[in-house]
Amino acid sequence: MKVKLIDHKGTIVGDHNIHNSISSYPLNLQLIHQNVVAFLANQRQGTHKTKTRSEVRGGGRKPFPQKGTGRARSGSIRNPINRGGGITFGPSPRSYRKGLNKKMKLNALLSTFAYKINEKKLFVLKDFTNSKKFNKTKDALNLLNNLKLNKHSLLILDGADKHSIQTTNNIPNIRSLSSDLINAPAIARSEYIIITEKGLNNLIEKRLNKKLNIRISKTKQTKSKEGIDA
Repeated sequence: MKVKLIDHKGTIVGDHNIHNSISSYPLNLQLIHQNVVAFLANQRQGTHKTKTRSEVRGGGRKPFPQKGTGRARSGSIRNPINRGGGITFGPSPRSYRKGLNKKMKLNALLSTFAYKINEKKLFVLKDFTNSKKFNKTKDALNLLNNLKLNKHSLLILDGADKHSIQTTNNIPNIRSLSSDLINAPAIARSEYIIITEKGLNNLIEKRLNKKLNIRISKTKQTKSKEGIDA
């Protein structure tokens, strides 16, 4: 399947062929949901804690005699019904971790990636050269403006290009990730995906090939003058 090929300025320079086994991969919303829920749960620290009546400071003596005052009996000023007392059934430290095996993660990644391709929301960025790359934040911002991408976008780069990843840190509606770290939740939360040629080959070779067995070869590029509706 063909997707738009763009340069570092956001100009469409042709088409990039993506293997049909990727673009035709079925959409599995339930699996994607599982992956996103597990990913978000694993980000939680789980360090919440409240003190019980035995852990609150003070309250060791009986506040008033058992009988004679007319009040309800009480053994401590730190019992849960008093202000400043312990908390009943409060939160305690726990792990929210949810397990997801490698096959499920890979299938979810393939499913979200194929969906973006079929929805025409994935663009392939020509590999950077010394003169054509993101030297500063303004370059990355110009790319988004020229493509008219005003919603959250994900820029997937080759892991070695750390400088270009840093240039997008101050732009609120774009996030950059190495192709080695890409996952289904990152793609699912982004409206548009921009991936470099090296990043795409790296993603296919190291991740997607475990499922599809695609041969990496130089893809033919066809010139095109078509515009883009974003």
